[in-house]
Amino acid sequence: MSRTEQEQANLDFCTRMYNEMLFRFDASRIDEFLADDYIQHSTAASGGKEGLRDFFENRAHHFPNISFAIKASMVDGDRTMFHIHTIRFPGDPGMSIVDYFRLEGGKVKEHWEVVQEIPEKLPHDNGIF
Repeated sequence: MSRTEQEQANLDFCTRMYNEMLFRFDASRIDEFLADDYIQHSTAASGGKEGLRDFFENRAHHFPNISFAIKASMVDGDRTMFHIHTIRFPGDPGMSIVDYFRLEGGKVKEHWEVVQEIPEKLPHDNGIF
């Protein structure tokens, strides 16, 4: 599937946001990536940029050995979607997270997510990813 230049720019921007801010819980980069009137729909973080700053502080404190991997990504116009594998501590099967972002004015305006705990044993041999 081909992408427009703007779609590729949106996907590149959000991929960079993951690597430089989200995966590092780097609150100092929030203003660079998020719109001033950012809207949070997550069940884990409270509203706006301040809610995300608090979320970063909490997660960095509780999960110092956390690791992440982007398993898939896609873009459609001003929307990007990422399938993420999050491992919170050594031996953790992790979580499968789908993050969905809407961009406006060159920054992330809205965020939604779907979170799934990965069980130790799956009822099939297909894996989660």
